[in-house]
Amino acid sequence: MVGLLSVAAYLLCIAVSVLAGPRPIVLWHGLGDAYDSDGMQRITALIQEMHPGIFVHSVYLNSQSSEDSKQSLMGKVDDQIASVCEQLVSIPELEHGFDGLGFSQGGLFLRGFVERCNSPKVYKLLTFGSPQNGIADFPPCRARDFLCRRRNALLKSQAYSRYAQESFTVAQYYRNQDQYDEYLERSGFLADVNNERGIKNATYASNLSSLEELVLYLFTEDETVVPKESAWFAEVDEKTGVVTPLEERPMYIEDWLGLNVLGESDRLHFYVIEGRHMRITNETMIEIATKYLGSEVQSDIGESEKQHELQEQEKVVRMPNEQLPLIFATLRGQASA
Repeated sequence: MVGLLSVAAYLLCIAVSVLAGPRPIVLWHGLGDAYDSDGMQRITALIQEMHPGIFVHSVYLNSQSSEDSKQSLMGKVDDQIASVCEQLVSIPELEHGFDGLGFSQGGLFLRGFVERCNSPKVYKLLTFGSPQNGIADFPPCRARDFLCRRRNALLKSQAYSRYAQESFTVAQYYRNQDQYDEYLERSGFLADVNNERGIKNATYASNLSSLEELVLYLFTEDETVVPKESAWFAEVDEKTGVVTPLEERPMYIEDWLGLNVLGESDRLHFYVIEGRHMRITNETMIEIATKYLGSEVQSDIGESEKQHELQEQEKVVRMPNEQLPLIFATLRGQASA
């Protein structure tokens, strides 16, 4: 009987492994965009073309497209991330984890998900033009859009008010060096997920450093995320323009977020994409999908299960844990910080 159970368990393991397929993908769109926009559907289609059978989920804050777009502009980011934590854990296809792609502020928020939830587990996180170190100014207005200019000026002057920090997403990652003490005290989101306050959250560093890879893309002509170097966690002196790269900052040296662990183990990568904010060509997306996405699903079997799986008929058979090799790639136009 034990022999038959052993053979059955072995065949079931093989069957589960074969049926597992490529690791799922989760996308989080940017400011003013929607989960089902043409751009997000294009990216989904390209990934599925490169990796047939792959499951792709686009994060939404509201199932109605117009409301989802609106809530990317207005709302409390803490609540939004908590909602997404519940959303992702409820999706069966994501049970064994996923690779995440975050676009603009979506990359920052997806990092927040990793630090605060990480269930389902995130293996690889790729962010595109994301304000990882915040923004020093709000997205620019068109030349004759005086209403937009007036709104930005008002928002900038009131950015650290309680109302702004609970209502406008961009205010919650606004980081003014001239008001740094006020930022630390009143920031509703960024100061926390960047572990900038005196008391550090060890869980944030542990979760982020557990990534297989963290890949940060910067757009060379980005005028939406100011400064554009924020995409690489860099600090830019607004008066002199001097850039302090991540590796020279206390947050890396003292490892507030686990970035040092990632960097020292070659799991932290910096790349550039030529052009303006969120101008990602099909060719570039295909290259990225080929190099970084499509790994096999993996889940763990604990030692106790391994030792006793033949002793109990009810034992759940899980996929064997297969550590896939890290994928190192050189994209056209890459640059290291």
